[in-house]
Amino acid sequence: MTGELDTGLDIGSDSSLSRKVSKGALWVTAASICARSFSVISAIILARLLAPEDFGLMAIAMAIIAFSHGTTQTGFESALIQKQDRSEDFLNTAWTFELARYLVLFFIIFLAAPLFASFFKEPRAVAILRVISLSLVFWGLRNIGVVYFRKKLDFQKQFVMEIVPLTAYICVVIPLAFFLRNVWALVWASLVTSITTCFISYVMHPYRPRLDFSIKKARDLFNFGKWILGSSILVMVREQGMIMFVGKFLGIPILGFYNRAGAFSTMIFQQVRAIVWKVGYPAYSQLQLDPDRFKQAYLQTLQLLTFIGIPMAGGLFVLSRDFVHLFLTDKWLPIVPLMQILCLQAILNFINTPAGIVFQASGRPAIGTKISMIGVIILAILVYPLSSRWGATGAMASLFFGVLITSPIIWYKAVKLTRCTFGDFFKPVVISLISTGVMSFTIIIMKRYLVVQIGVISFFGLILLGIFIYAAMAFFFDKCANYGISCLIRERIAILR
Repeated sequence: MTGELDTGLDIGSDSSLSRKVSKGALWVTAASICARSFSVISAIILARLLAPEDFGLMAIAMAIIAFSHGTTQTGFESALIQKQDRSEDFLNTAWTFELARYLVLFFIIFLAAPLFASFFKEPRAVAILRVISLSLVFWGLRNIGVVYFRKKLDFQKQFVMEIVPLTAYICVVIPLAFFLRNVWALVWASLVTSITTCFISYVMHPYRPRLDFSIKKARDLFNFGKWILGSSILVMVREQGMIMFVGKFLGIPILGFYNRAGAFSTMIFQQVRAIVWKVGYPAYSQLQLDPDRFKQAYLQTLQLLTFIGIPMAGGLFVLSRDFVHLFLTDKWLPIVPLMQILCLQAILNFINTPAGIVFQASGRPAIGTKISMIGVIILAILVYPLSSRWGATGAMASLFFGVLITSPIIWYKAVKLTRCTFGDFFKPVVISLISTGVMSFTIIIMKRYLVVQIGVISFFGLILLGIFIYAAMAFFFDKCANYGISCLIRERIAILR
């Protein structure tokens, strides 16, 4: 039984698509808030129970898994979402080749685990890698039909798909961390998550994939997916390659600090960007043949994302030391400068994310891949000298400079492709940056002169103050500079009614 696939999406009117997009955004946001809330709480508990070395060991294993996955990415799921004509005919082929890929990766990593452990001079990594590699098998068996939750903007089901595995992870990892007090709590919980994800995919979608080794269909999908592969390889080199570099040259304990800095500073930021990708990519794909609506969607996404994301990054930048001291304890204070660099990088990523969606949804993923290549070259040039002098902070700074230098190219290409003006592009960005600057300066002044000692209550009080200041600045620009954010938010709310 293959099940029925309803692949239609009514895009005949702005209101129809806008309603689907807005409701989709609501569900994805709800899922993200729940997921990130649970993740932050569990991460704080785990940081108190486990040592930096435990997170470093897990980071090495996950980096190897992620690197192998990313550097063999087919891009088939993205191609299925972007393809507007009879994409259901390609489902079995996509599932078959993905399953074969994951099985090959599992056997390679399982057999090569001693070599990886020898490279990092960490014998414990052998058993950890072999257990973690089993998750690849379950990822390969996952039901390909769930890709239509995104394609049809059915994010209520996507909500369940994300929350159930995360809940399973938390229910397993925290008790195990209490009893084991070592890295194996993270290992077993990770495996349980992949098993749960596979199981729930068949519960949530009726499609039942079958083996189909059609080379012709695979080639058709890969013509689009090859650029996703190229981009994925570059992302893996930049991110997972950096983890391996830090683990090899700076040591596993330092890698533990590096890993937790990324977890606490990018955990929420990446989730906000993921919301935009999950909702924006399938929606943009429906609009690719309508230039005016495509342009409008890009500018509205840019405005909403910078309005929400930039103040989040700015707020964490000025409160990072207080967050670490209050919630993680002072043993984690070395991650503060790393978190602050990642906050600056997050600001650029919030500005760049809508452009990345535009490149891919318009069938031009090559643009993003080529720009990423430039960023990786910059990283390769800077990483060794900066990390040699400033350790993990220098390594993180090399990542930031790679994003900083390539960002203007991304902005130029996005403006050209969507046919908007540079004024249209820079207006929401500059207003959000100014408002965030005022908010951050106010918080710094309050910390220095009015708050004698930061406690949990005063910490959240400063967050509320920052929200109030930022909202006031947004209201000011709405009235005096025709910012338009309040009107945009009211439109999104009205569509949901």
